[in-house]
Amino acid sequence: MRKPPKQLDYLIVLGAHVNGDQLSKALRYRVDKAWEYMKENPGTIAVLSGGRGQGEWISEGQAMANYLIKRGISGERLILEERSTSTAENLRFSLELLPDRQQRIGIVTNNFHVFRGVAIGKKLGCTRIWGISAPYSSWKLIFYSLRELLALIKDKMIGNW
Repeated sequence: MRKPPKQLDYLIVLGAHVNGDQLSKALRYRVDKAWEYMKENPGTIAVLSGGRGQGEWISEGQAMANYLIKRGISGERLILEERSTSTAENLRFSLELLPDRQQRIGIVTNNFHVFRGVAIGKKLGCTRIWGISAPYSSWKLIFYSLRELLALIKDKMIGNW
């Protein structure tokens, strides 16, 4: 995986489950990685992507914004995308919020999910796109990796990448 350059124009942080109004472990790893990049690159703006699903009191996008603001990131650097319910929608709806798809864009997600996120972004017309891999360590990694393999097959079959 290519290392992302400094000062990307945008990060798109892909959503994951929120427990009530708290980030799940997978989502916290993603948002921590976005925070780290944004602290080092003060010109970068983040699109926080994710709607509100079952068991979620607030949208995934709002939960990420709350967390980043508490950690010192200005709300002016955050764009919320709160309609999406899948990875393909995360990217499609997030890209609709950007001025154009030729910006330098980083896709922030967990290590097992980067390939698909970047592949979908390329299919949607992003030519300057980098994956930014957040770690994930838990026994659930086996489950998530299997689920990701099935999602890759499904997305390829329906033309998402």
